[in-house]
Amino acid sequence: MEVQLSEIFIFKSHGLRYSKESLMVLDINTEFTKRLSEYWGLTYLESNEAEGNLCYAQNQNLRPGYRMVFSKLDILNYLDRQLKPGMYHIESDSVVFSKTMDGLNTD
Repeated sequence: MEVQLSEIFIFKSHGLRYSKESLMVLDINTEFTKRLSEYWGLTYLESNEAEGNLCYAQNQNLRPGYRMVFSKLDILNYLDRQLKPGMYHIESDSVVFSKTMDGLNTD
């Protein structure tokens, strides 16, 4: 699934060019998380509560093929692996999301 950066991030209207680092601190668009949730067949968690989490399905160390949920941190980790250092035009540059969460492996 190819997605324009403007569909992923909520950006300031006065700037269209962002460094990779600047993109990674922007908020994620809710419509994008819904679309990615449907594409991956996983539930999106608004908050990423790792502390005191007893549910193994939400464990960040669980292999992607067994996960049932994903979070903003997962999206940012995926983007960190996909985007090269440099400048991006938020309305014309895009990222390709694979059908599975394999790109989220932290190994």
